[in-house]
Amino acid sequence: MKVCLLTGVSGTIGYAIARALKSSGEAWYIIALGRRPPPPSITEVDGKPPERLPYDSFLKISDMTDEAAVSSALDGHFESLKGSDDTMQLDRLDLLINCAGCSLGNDPIADVSAEAFRTVMEVNVLVPFILSRYAMVKMAASCGGGRIINIGSIAGESPRLHSVPYTTSKFALGGLTRALSVEGQHLARTTKTDGDGIVAVCQINPGNVRSSIMSAEEAARREREEGFVEVMDLANYVATVANLPNEANVLESTVMPTRQPLVGRG
Repeated sequence: MKVCLLTGVSGTIGYAIARALKSSGEAWYIIALGRRPPPPSITEVDGKPPERLPYDSFLKISDMTDEAAVSSALDGHFESLKGSDDTMQLDRLDLLINCAGCSLGNDPIADVSAEAFRTVMEVNVLVPFILSRYAMVKMAASCGGGRIINIGSIAGESPRLHSVPYTTSKFALGGLTRALSVEGQHLARTTKTDGDGIVAVCQINPGNVRSSIMSAEEAARREREEGFVEVMDLANYVATVANLPNEANVLESTVMPTRQPLVGRG
């Protein structure tokens, strides 16, 4: 069984990715972590709670930007997985999916405070850095390599009006992804460990996907003018990439509605 760390399960996309991994045909033990578990609005089907959540454990960490707290929580959890013979093989890390993110609205630059900008950058860039740093060392030590998937956005390629913090963070995430991809090619040197393993690092950029961070008005406009990708179609694609051998990588890809404008002049 392989082990995955996944952020963002309290949101539409992250929860769908957990479901897709569990139904992908591969055996995944999923450790979800974040400030809060998914709400009933995401987990319930026809008003009823699921028989089983699509992850195996949830680590509640109140401040994901606190590197010491994150590392301590993860170290403690992995230590607990050594507790019996049937879980001994779970003290390993094969996959990290950085899916958590925030936008804090769509305000014109005159109304964007430095505090708001900093918050978006911390959630969308600093947290993936903290987790990727931890993951690379754990992957090198426990199973000689692995994979990191960062969930970006087409905002990192084509900004919308009034999206300065969010767009900036997604451009930065792309830079982090590429830098980590190079680090992953030289795992022994970059993690200061023995062995010749590799970590494949990639970024998947969704276009329009219905999610809890989008207002009803904006969702209606995009439905009318651009369309949406079904969240499980996106999630199944993420699971496909996750199940590739580490020797194969999809460095960057975009999953978007066919009607959504991104390229072309019309």
